Amino acid sequence: MGDVNVVLQELHASAQVVRGLAEELGTPVQAALTSAATTSGQLAGWSVAAGVGQLGSGWSAPLAALQQRIAATGTNLDANADAHGHNEQAVAGGWSQQGAKQ
Repeated sequence: MGDVNVVLQELHASAQVVRGLAEELGTPVQAALTSAATTSGQLAGWSVAAGVGQLGSGWSAPLAALQQRIAATGTNLDANADAHGHNEQAVAGGWSQQGAKQ
């Protein structure tokens, strides 16, 4: 197995980028859903009107779930970095105590 080197600052930076992506996703998603609803209303009387409306409403929940999942990934990256930092401090403290006993 290869060595694993966890760089806490990079995990935190990645978390920030992921949260930014989740936030940026909100605007185009909302625009698409609004456009579908608007277009459906403008097509009143056409056979495709209901289908366009369903397209928007049908994708609303999955797109919201995707956005939430991306945001949760950022939270998880931060938690992972914090856990690694805690472990590193605990191990360093353990070695310090071992050195003091000798």
